[in-house]
Amino acid sequence: MTWQHRVAQQLLQRQLNHRVWRKWASTIPQLSSTPWDGPSQVTVAVVQFRLDPVVDIHSWLQRLTVCFQQAKSMEADIIVFGEDMAMPLWGLLQKWARNATENTPLDALAPWLKALAPIAYQYWHQTMQHLARRFALTTVAGSALKQVGKDLMNVAVTFDAEGNPIASQAKLHLFPIESTLKVSPGPVLAYQKFAPWPLMTMVCNDATYFESFRMAQARGALMVAVPIADPEPLYSEAKARRGTWARVQETPVAGLVGAGTGNLFGLNLTGKAAIYVPACLTPDGSGILAESTTVDGEEVTASPINLAALADLQRGLQSRDLTAPWLDTVYSPQSHTSFQGANPCIF
Repeated sequence: MTWQHRVAQQLLQRQLNHRVWRKWASTIPQLSSTPWDGPSQVTVAVVQFRLDPVVDIHSWLQRLTVCFQQAKSMEADIIVFGEDMAMPLWGLLQKWARNATENTPLDALAPWLKALAPIAYQYWHQTMQHLARRFALTTVAGSALKQVGKDLMNVAVTFDAEGNPIASQAKLHLFPIESTLKVSPGPVLAYQKFAPWPLMTMVCNDATYFESFRMAQARGALMVAVPIADPEPLYSEAKARRGTWARVQETPVAGLVGAGTGNLFGLNLTGKAAIYVPACLTPDGSGILAESTTVDGEEVTASPINLAALADLQRGLQSRDLTAPWLDTVYSPQSHTSFQGANPCIF
């Protein structure tokens, strides 16, 4: 690590002033969770949150607080945020390094990511944990870059309604830009604690692959949360539908999409926060229970989900699954050299 990286770390630490954080934290009332009577129905709030670089930390904290307040007013049990939630915090350094990254090759930015990610991750993590506990909401906090050993990974975190971390899932399928920035893919779809909801989380591009959702369903999930931040300046509904919406039509679970939008250090991000289910479970046959109204704004939307109907649908579709013999084998680091039981005709 160079002296420039160490100076940037110190500056970011100073800007993420913990006196400001503690003063803000003391203003959040302690609420209670909605009584849970079993897995028949759950109300989910999904958040579309702008990821423009932060210039005022108190404003960022207040925007997050408003999201939780709105979710609570909608009687939500679960709230879901988007991808790369901590990266905007690096905007606090812009007045010292306004031109530092201009015309800089992406691979040259990798050391800066590695230097600053742990500080931003810790601040984001403690903020979302505090909000989850105070608003008594199961919280898919979105994802952020995290130092894991020697690697930098894009990791999603979920807290229960008491603020306990119950799931941590690294992104498995990276965008090319992430590989250029020396971000490493996660090794496997982690086992995640269902507390109390049958919920699993995976990150953005992982929803492009049907195997991810098949494994989540095989492990008992009725809902899959997908934080996204799509670097696509020209939003296309047809392209967007190839992700979570398409997966839940193939695999009968509910897809909960939190979306990061805006302009993040030159990347134009678009996408809609949404709740998708199999089309047969929606009155209009669209497969859409809720969706944000714009592609680049900031909004919280919510809908109840009939978990009992999803469970019935899963049981009714338990016909022979051609992927079953090899799915976990292919994706398991413990048995990656063994294809026992695989049917060669399906490759």
